[in-house]
Amino acid sequence: MIQMNPRERKLAIGLAVGVGVWVAWTFAVKPMQERIQTLERILPEKQTQVQALQETGREYIALDNKFKDLRTRLSSQDPAFQLPTFLETMIDRHKLAGHATTTVGAVQPQPDYSESVVTIEMQDVTLKQLLDFLAAVQTPKAVVQIGSLYIRKDPTNDALLDSTIAIHNPRLTGPSTQ
Repeated sequence: MIQMNPRERKLAIGLAVGVGVWVAWTFAVKPMQERIQTLERILPEKQTQVQALQETGREYIALDNKFKDLRTRLSSQDPAFQLPTFLETMIDRHKLAGHATTTVGAVQPQPDYSESVVTIEMQDVTLKQLLDFLAAVQTPKAVVQIGSLYIRKDPTNDALLDSTIAIHNPRLTGPSTQ
């Protein structure tokens, strides 16, 4: 063993303590401080992303609930409901028979889903007549949706309108899948 006098022993112990402090600082304290600074910088960004993701999740759940509600309404509508007959009745009830012509079509984009589409051309109607008709078309008996509505001023009389309305009646035709 090496003989050291008290001064050399204190110097060696001081040097060992200094090296130990430097090693602890280099491998423990400094990386932790850098990690804390990184976390302080990144956490607000990630919290914003989490909030956006939560909002997107809420929107998805709301859309999923609306889709389920629509499927429930589609499956519960009267199977005997016929859109062309219903619209002819509404046209007669609103005294628009001389002003309206209808075209009937059907679409089946999926095996368990079909849609009746009726296009109504209206000539020389007032805005009130058109709005009353559109309000009456929305019925709780069935799912009836206005797919498109084009309104033009009548070229001969500014108080009258010409319009083209596409009205849809979606149906589930097979077993419901979700």
